This record gives sequence, C-alpha cells and structure tokens, in this order.
Amino acid sequence: MNVGRYMHRDPVTVLPEASLGEAKRVMEENGFGILLVVTAERELTGFVTKGSLKEVTDWEKPVGEACFETNFSVSPADTLEKAALILLANRLVLLPVVEEGKLVGVITQSEILRALAQALGIGLEGTRLTVRVESDPDDLYSVIGVLREHGVRLVSLARGAEGNGRQEIILRVQGIDDKEGLKRALEAALTVKEEG
Repeated sequence: MNVGRYMHRDPVTVLPEASLGEAKRVMEENGFGILLVVTAERELTGFVTKGSLKEVTDWEKPVGEACFETNFSVSPADTLEKAALILLANRLVLLPVVEEGKLVGVITQSEILRALAQALGIGLEGTRLTVRVESDPDDLYSVIGVLREHGVRLVSLARGAEGNGRQEIILRVQGIDDKEGLKRALEAALTVKEEG
C-alpha cells in the first residue's frame, strides 16, 4: 500500500508572498491547524500553524518570512508504513507528499487509519479469530491449512502481542460453517506442534 493511493491530492496551500492575514483566513475557512506554503510552481517552502499565528502583530507580513521549514515529507511511491512511522515518531498530523520537488498531496493520520482498517478487513462481514502460535512460521502454516480444510476464507491477518516465544495472530475470516469444529481443529493443530 503506497502513499499515492491514499493521499489527498492538490491540498489547499498558500503562496509565500501571501500575507499572514490571508493565511489565517484560509486556515479558519477550512478548519486547518496547519497550512503548507508553496511557490507558484508547487515547490514546498514551509508551513504555518494556527498556534504560530497567535503571536502575530503584523498581519501584512508575507507568509514566506514567518513560515517554518518543512523537515519531513514522503513521495507517492513510499509505503504507508514509512509515512506512519514518520508521523508517529515526530507527532505530526499530516505529512507533505512531494514528487520531483513539487507538492502533489498530503497524507494524514486519518488516511493511514482508513488504509489500516481496509487492510484488516474492518467493516467487512466476518469473524475475528485470535490464535497464539510459536514464533516459528510452521504454526502459522498449520493455522492456514486448517482454515483451508474447513473452507474458510481468510480476509486479513495481523500480528498482535508477542511474549514468551509466542505470537498472537489476529485473523478475520468468512465462511465458517462449524465454529466449534474449527476451534477444535485449530487447537489440535497447535497442540500437536507443542507436544511434538
């Protein structure tokens, strides 16, 4: 999953020569807490925040003279994982998406969550199963084999908590006809591995 698939294209921006008053008006009209500053050629030059505008006394001052430097960005080809890590590590709410030096979009925490929900099958009809397996991939293969034998369709798979050499695996599945039979088969497959 790449940033380009989930980003907002052509975000609202302001030119460096626009006044701080204009930047404030744009932010208020759109309900923004942050506004990116780009040249007429869409080159990213910085950003202003709602908080930084609280100290302004000269509303005619150009935005380009008061904006902060942008230290982080991603490209449309970058993974959502990379974008999420940058957002989390730096406590950002949005990340500029730049291609060949030009701003082409922004990715926000909301888009990351939307993509994660889609990848996990959240909102799709199905059943959520949680199994604890050895960190060895053979256990996971056994679980998938049991699902196949029972005609269960795997919608998504995610890692959960890890500890004591075991990994929690969260599965979203569809098509369970016999829940108890599936549970017994999963327990048997994982117990055999533990005993063997």
